[in-house]
Amino acid sequence: MKYRKDIGTEMWDKSAEDYRDSINKDAYGYGRKIIEVIEDIIKPDFEVLDIGAGPGTLAIPLARLVARVIALDPSREMLKVLEESAVREGIANIDTQNKTWQEVNDAEVKEKFDLVIASNVLWMFEDVGTQLMRIHNASRGYCCVVFHAGLTDDLDSELWFKIMREEYNFGVDYIYIYNILYNKGIYANVNVIDYVYTFEKKLNEAIEYYEYLFDMYTEITPRVKKIIRDYISDNAVDDVYCKKSQGKNAVIWWKR
Repeated sequence: MKYRKDIGTEMWDKSAEDYRDSINKDAYGYGRKIIEVIEDIIKPDFEVLDIGAGPGTLAIPLARLVARVIALDPSREMLKVLEESAVREGIANIDTQNKTWQEVNDAEVKEKFDLVIASNVLWMFEDVGTQLMRIHNASRGYCCVVFHAGLTDDLDSELWFKIMREEYNFGVDYIYIYNILYNKGIYANVNVIDYVYTFEKKLNEAIEYYEYLFDMYTEITPRVKKIIRDYISDNAVDDVYCKKSQGKNAVIWWKR
């Protein structure tokens, strides 16, 4: 999937509270489902690096099981809601770092962590193979990456088609990641899990959000504005737009 302009932190800052509310609704159920896949390898004395930690989807439930979690994310707002959630949950062993994974000094993290985990962030890396090996080298124990498996509908394929006049295609899936690892001599384990994500906003807030979202892919012309407004209005109930996305993610993990 090609973007019209660079994805900065603004989108993630804007979405931080929505993501927080979504994971809170099911008590970190999605994060716990990922952790269940690798729970047999997790030990109480582990130090974990969570790359692209977001609002704490994995960091919060992981922190209950290990000695320390370093939560890395370029979005200050994401880390803010993570920190607030940690306080609310009575968790004090999460350290946050406001930076991208690319800004991390390899020498400082070489074989430093018992587990390095990166959930749903690899699609943002142009040099995926390089970043996977950096993840590998930062671990002294295990690595885990999560990537979508098959077609996902996070952007709403019907609205995408109306605006872009083409079928929605997220791009490569987890097989691409697995093959990169395989070609590096890493024979990873794979478990595929189901997920559900609920997006819910008041009518005007939803329209504004989708305009901002589609601005990454195409120019927001009067035509596009009208399509978004009509679509959101037609699908809203009691002035609230709600969309549930369902899909599958692959949890890929290996021993260093």
